[in-house]
This record gives sequence, C-alpha cells and structure tokens, in this order.
Amino acid sequence: MIPTRRRLVVAGLALVLLAACDPSADRQQLQADQQYLFLESLKQVEAGGRKLRDGELRREDLERALTMMDDGLKMAFQVKREFLDELDLRLGKNFERYFIRGVEYYRIGIEAGDESQQREGLALLGKWSEFWSAEKTAILARLQPE
Repeated sequence: MIPTRRRLVVAGLALVLLAACDPSADRQQLQADQQYLFLESLKQVEAGGRKLRDGELRREDLERALTMMDDGLKMAFQVKREFLDELDLRLGKNFERYFIRGVEYYRIGIEAGDESQQREGLALLGKWSEFWSAEKTAILARLQPE
C-alpha cells in the first residue's frame, strides 16, 4: 500500500499533467494563431499593394512592397481552411480561390513583367474584395472574444 503522503504527491502530479495537456487550451492557442495569420496576411498584402499603387517607386520601395506581399502570402498559406470555414462556410474557399491565387498571379506577373497575369491576379483580388467587403464585419465579429 502506498503511504498517504506519496498518494497525494502522485495525485498532484497527475493533476498537473492533465492540466498541461488541456485540449481546450491548445485549441484556444491554435485559434489565436490562425486568427493572427489570417488577419496579418490580409494586412501585409494590402499594405504591399497600396505601396505599389503609389506611382513611381524607387527600387527599394518596390522591393519593400513585394516583400510585404510575399510575407502576407507566406502567412496566408499557413491559415487552415477548417479555421476559416468555422467563421463562414464560404470564407475558406474564397480565401484560397480569390485571395491567395490572386496574390500569387499578381506577384508572379510583376516579377515576370507579364501584364496579363497581373490583370488576372487583380481580377481575382477584385472578387475577393467584393466578398470580403460584404462579409468582413460579420466575420470579424466572430473573431472577437465574447
């Protein structure tokens, strides 16, 4: 028979281990990470795009704008579709189809000097903008903690 004191220590350690493995805490952290990646990807791409529209750019400004878009795209690739679909059933599909693909086409078009590919990217980003403008308020409200 294990002495009472030893049982209490073992029970205490078991509780600590169970608390450390709390799946709800892991889920909350995952949700927070996904939220950050999603919103930051939108912010980075938008900032890079705004910089590109500034007219005549110096080489450094162009590189900075493209880096912002690249960083936003890297973050966008890390956003899980399941996370987006929990917010709105159309969000994951539209994010992948219009936002990510639009940024890819536009970015590659700039790099290659291919205006038709840039236009194709901008057309996809325009579709994203239509969707996002209509649904942004409702989706952002679901992201806010209650």
